[in-house]
Amino acid sequence: MDESSNFTNEYLLTQLGKTTDMPTSLPSSCALGVICEREDPRDVVVMKANSPYKRIQDLPAGSVVGTSSVRRKAQTFRHFPQLKCIDVRGNLNTRLGKLDADGSQYDCLILAAAGLKRIDLGHRITQYLSADDGVLYAPGQGALGLEIRDGDERMLDFLSVLAHRSTALACLAERSLLKTLQGGCSAPVGVETTWDGDELVLKSSVISPDGKDMVESQKKGVVKTQEEALRLGHELAEQLLSMGADKILHDLRTNA
Repeated sequence: MDESSNFTNEYLLTQLGKTTDMPTSLPSSCALGVICEREDPRDVVVMKANSPYKRIQDLPAGSVVGTSSVRRKAQTFRHFPQLKCIDVRGNLNTRLGKLDADGSQYDCLILAAAGLKRIDLGHRITQYLSADDGVLYAPGQGALGLEIRDGDERMLDFLSVLAHRSTALACLAERSLLKTLQGGCSAPVGVETTWDGDELVLKSSVISPDGKDMVESQKKGVVKTQEEALRLGHELAEQLLSMGADKILHDLRTNA
């Protein structure tokens, strides 16, 4: 992509207003227009300023992780049971300020790499988390989807310069999985998608909020069309439900 295209993309994005989580089911009058190229989708650890620790695995027992995400809490309780989780609210700068403050109760935060990088705070990232650490990211994390009026071909054509095919197919598979699970944006559902040629490898886990119960699986298939992406996500979700994800999600909704 040449410099003029980059400028056009950045200019268009700055004119499209603020971002918000996009639900898996949109109003009938709206449609998902395009999905832009994805920023790094992984979760990351940000240690307190001047902390001697670099990895979440190295923190002493009883250390406090700041996160308000049900998914991140569930994964922390599951894979790092020696640690505690306490809610932390506010925008990124507010959260970092709470982390670094004198007498802060937090030893680290778990955040999205994409958010930090987009506001030039990537240097605060201490550790990138992945499936090797037992940490999967949220469906659609790191990607910007642009919602438009259903049937608005003129707007769809206008935004087409921002479309990114491989990102769109991966995110459609992730959204299809989440929709089939009926989990919602705040459910403890993690995903990881990787490409192997034309094959999309979709991995997912569903963990109870206390981290004690977990089901996980993966599925891979050739994905060249939106229909194939949606089918892959749906099939993996059905597999997870048959393995016990339905009980975890039912209990979560019952106790909400």
